[in-house]
Amino acid sequence: MRLLKYVLTFRWANTLSEIAGYLCAAALVIATLVMVHGVLSRYLLGRPTVWQTEVSIYLLVFVTFVGAAYGLKHHAHVGVDLLVERLPARAQLVVRLVTAGLSLVVVAVVIWTAYGTWWEAVAGDFRSPTALRAPLSVAYGILPLGMLLVAFQYIAFVIEGIQSLPTGEGAAEKAALLGQGNAELTAAVEEPTVIPSSAGEPSTEASSPEATGTEGMRRRS
Repeated sequence: MRLLKYVLTFRWANTLSEIAGYLCAAALVIATLVMVHGVLSRYLLGRPTVWQTEVSIYLLVFVTFVGAAYGLKHHAHVGVDLLVERLPARAQLVVRLVTAGLSLVVVAVVIWTAYGTWWEAVAGDFRSPTALRAPLSVAYGILPLGMLLVAFQYIAFVIEGIQSLPTGEGAAEKAALLGQGNAELTAAVEEPTVIPSSAGEPSTEASSPEATGTEGMRRRS
């Protein structure tokens, strides 16, 4: 029963997004090594490669689109939430659910279009017009794969958000859709800072906007 709930609520999408993130990190390292190899081969050994540029481009495309699901899970994509953040938690969750649903529609359209392009490359055995002659079906398959992972992550967010709505304000605040801030950035902003006190001894206060505003009011008074 627990396994069935895990499958139907798309919680496994969180694991897929994490795996995609680590694969993209590895692909980024490989792309860096490939480019370094190409530079060294050309300028030190005098033996330019014919595959370095194309392979590095494919790896960076993989990082961009397959890594999108990892970024979505950790709320690392750019978003404007100036007005939404002023709403109560449940109202915020409703807005997030609507935007997630609309985003899911856009992602579905991209998947459908990209799938048609990929299948055309597979059926026609398209090759890149370079010396490498790489199969374009591999390159064209990156976009639908990445968008499919993004769709899975959105579905997981939406299901979890809908389940949180009827259970009250406290549960809504813990919904994954409301975790729109980057954890690392938030921790850096709220890191304590040392402010000299009137007695000459340093005092530690949080550098949050609220703390900064309160301190400014004290100084003006």
